[in-house]
Amino acid sequence: MQKRVIDSQYQELLENLADLNQMKQVVNHAFKREFEVLEQYSNSQESAEIVSREAFGFDNPFTGKLEKYAFRTATIEDLKLLTYWHKNSQYCWLLMSAYEKFEKFLALSYFEATGKRSRTLNPMLLYFSDSFSSIKAGEAKNAFDINLRVAVHLVEKMRHAIAHDQCLVPDATEFTSKVIRQSGIGNDRRLHEEFVSQFIFENKVFILEVPANNHTILKTFHDQYRILVSYLISYAYLVKDAASQSGV
Repeated sequence: MQKRVIDSQYQELLENLADLNQMKQVVNHAFKREFEVLEQYSNSQESAEIVSREAFGFDNPFTGKLEKYAFRTATIEDLKLLTYWHKNSQYCWLLMSAYEKFEKFLALSYFEATGKRSRTLNPMLLYFSDSFSSIKAGEAKNAFDINLRVAVHLVEKMRHAIAHDQCLVPDATEFTSKVIRQSGIGNDRRLHEEFVSQFIFENKVFILEVPANNHTILKTFHDQYRILVSYLISYAYLVKDAASQSGV
């Protein structure tokens, strides 16, 4: 692998991920304001009281009229839940974009190293793991205490659920088994099952901030999105570092 080319692609990846993270911050602040408004409104209303009535219509090209096709009502609690999942879906689309930026970096690095093109993740990860001892070692031993190949496969499967199933994971057990099976990492299955499960909630991909304590004022959160993107950056770093060690 040519160090100069890989370094350039790595820096481009970081810039792209930073842009996405900036958008994620905008999303977070916007939804924070929305939740504050809903909370203020709920203090003056009964939680079970209907506060929203909406009729939805479409422009019928055959009659030339606006025709109603559905009607919805909502309580404050309904609106809070809708807002909660809408924020999650926005994070999911950003994660999908982040994975696609990472996949582009990986594919270009794979081509640089082999002269071959691959449209699937597994052959690329297997190549890098089998060809570079530093990558294989970094996959298995790192401060995340999770095999990075499993982590990258998880994000890839999450991207697929986001793009093709609107973030739905109908069968969490099968989803988890597929991540583990395709990663090729057969040991520590219980650990990997617990690892995957933290990103699935109510049969959906779940990457919102998770409270890390119960303090009423000094609240801290686990940033699920940041953690997932960190897995991608970490694997990309291993590839970049391997290119540097090759001395080309």
